[in-house]
Amino acid sequence: MRSSADLYDALAPTYEDHFTAPHRKAYDDLAWEACCEAIGTAPGLVIDVGCGVGRWARRFVDQGHWVIGIEPAPGMSDRAALLQGESFTLLRDRVEQVELETGVADAVVAMGSLQYTADPAAAIALCATWLKPGGVLCVLVDSLFGLVVELMRAGRTSEAMQRLDTRLGVWRIDDQEADLHLLDADTLGDAFKQAGLEVLSTSGLLVGASLIGRDELIAALSADYGRQLDQERAMANCRDLADLGKQLLVIGRRTA
Repeated sequence: MRSSADLYDALAPTYEDHFTAPHRKAYDDLAWEACCEAIGTAPGLVIDVGCGVGRWARRFVDQGHWVIGIEPAPGMSDRAALLQGESFTLLRDRVEQVELETGVADAVVAMGSLQYTADPAAAIALCATWLKPGGVLCVLVDSLFGLVVELMRAGRTSEAMQRLDTRLGVWRIDDQEADLHLLDADTLGDAFKQAGLEVLSTSGLLVGASLIGRDELIAALSADYGRQLDQERAMANCRDLADLGKQLLVIGRRTA
């Protein structure tokens, strides 16, 4: 697995702009809504795994939470460090190498980060140990089947079959490449259960990319963002459609 650190370093200066694209803004908005609903409004400790430049960490702090951000890419963590203060602590390390007390967190969020670890299931198990009883884990990853459908629609059959066989993807930004695990809803849900978590919800985000096509979805979001987001929200709430999303969002709770 090629590390994602160099890619994220290169992306860091414009990372905030990355989410002005309609489809990225849409899945980010949907994920934020779902995670906030699961975490609740009572102030607590949130661990943000792969916090990047601190986009979500800043929002959690503004809500009154205390946040521990974990970010190994220097370019990203340098920007996240600007949030350092009484309510935010930054750990510049890979999640697998972080040592935290067990049972301290009210929530752990990992938005698109665990797919870059050597073993996502092991990373989920580690994150679960940090939760208090009743605490929630929110994990967002790229969808295996969502990508396969996108590649097939584009006529890239050989690559689609390769992704389906290897369950690995490649993210390219300019001249930088990083390898990532591609997951399906059942595999991700099983990892939660093996970690001792009760699965609360399994959602596919941007199902429309599979149903009408990625470019068509972007056009629909650009034409009427609110209307299309409402449709995507309704489809995200249908478990049977989860694997058709471009991203998978699974939320689980540590039982007493």
